[in-house]
Amino acid sequence: MHTLYTRLVDDAALFPPGNAPMPAALRGHREAKAGTHAPLVGRFLCPSSRLAEMRDLLVPEDLIELGLIADTGLPGLPAALSAIAAEPRVRMTGLEIALPREADQARAATVTLASLPADLGEDVDVFIELPRLPGWHEALERVAAAGRGAKLRTGGLSADLFPTPAEVAAFIEACVALGVPFKCTAGLHHAVRHRAAETGFVHHGFLNIVLATAAAVAGSGDAADILASEDADALAKAARAVPGETAARTRALFAGYGSCSLADPITDLRALGLID
Repeated sequence: MHTLYTRLVDDAALFPPGNAPMPAALRGHREAKAGTHAPLVGRFLCPSSRLAEMRDLLVPEDLIELGLIADTGLPGLPAALSAIAAEPRVRMTGLEIALPREADQARAATVTLASLPADLGEDVDVFIELPRLPGWHEALERVAAAGRGAKLRTGGLSADLFPTPAEVAAFIEACVALGVPFKCTAGLHHAVRHRAAETGFVHHGFLNIVLATAAAVAGSGDAADILASEDADALAKAARAVPGETAARTRALFAGYGSCSLADPITDLRALGLID
């Protein structure tokens, strides 16, 4: 699979709007990891609060690559990590934790980063979710200084949770400038920016974000325009033209995104002729 799409999609089947039951989510993840498009699929995302439920449904042959969503916050993290360490069928390679919505975002980042367990291991990628609040750039600088990654929420269940193309471009360009790997989550249901018929919300496209990151890497200054584009053919053409070195640097920075559906990104990329 092309560098731009390898391990692009983390399996967020448990999360809205899909909200799959745990048995169905685990079954779907196993099937995806054994299927033709397995190289597209990254981690299985599970909240700390549902680890016990997940462990009860594992089968002997499982080896789940886990992205832990720390929904119980810093206080619940030691217990979650202990439970994972005691489960040989789970290998945690990602941890995602949101900053509290405080006025001083730089301080919130400093406190959160300092409170992370020191023994997480070099093979665990940590992503700090930054709220869309004043001071987010200063918080991102603290994340960069700590050698961690960042996370941006690109949608949700209400219109106000969708950032504008300019806001997403500013985040991407800041991450690229600081060398901070980042993830996105929520709202990225399809490859290309579009308006959802059922809600009227305009959703960002995951391919738009890939190409906006590539533009930031190349220093073209086109990230906001790319994020605003709904021209599927033009975006697919641009994706095919991304040079190999730029693609590698793009994906070193844009680590991927969580999707409640693994079928949708596969369908979209195939329809655009970007994967077999």
